[in-house]
Amino acid sequence: MRKRYLVSVVLAMFAVLMGCSSLNIGASEPTPLPFNRHTAEDVLRALSTAGLPVQNVQRDMLIGRGAPSTFSDRYVFEIERIAPLGGQILIFSTASALAEWENYIAQLRANSNTRRDVVYVFVKNNVMLQVNAALTTQEANAFRAALNSLSG
Repeated sequence: MRKRYLVSVVLAMFAVLMGCSSLNIGASEPTPLPFNRHTAEDVLRALSTAGLPVQNVQRDMLIGRGAPSTFSDRYVFEIERIAPLGGQILIFSTASALAEWENYIAQLRANSNTRRDVVYVFVKNNVMLQVNAALTTQEANAFRAALNSLSG
């Protein structure tokens, strides 16, 4: 009888513990990561670490072609093999600001006159990296890999 009682108590305690863990009682919610995780300097460092031939980097907050001005920072650069052509790094503070640019890129891709300009556009967290279509796919993928090497 005593064994039966002990087994019942142990089973009841186990059930209570399982119920608490499934409800996350006592567990804290994980802290969400902020959207604005990376800076242009982080991206430039990743490109440099990857040995990519980026030169003449300049901060340039002016845009054209009706592009949205929703970014918080923008750098342009040349790529040695195709200079003065190169690319740009756009930093966004919010997901909605990035979404506006993604919509803009989608519009450019839908237009046969501007499609070629946006062949290589890569996004990681709050960063958009665009490199010129004069690059080979292999060269562009090296830029994508460098961007993807950013932590987070």
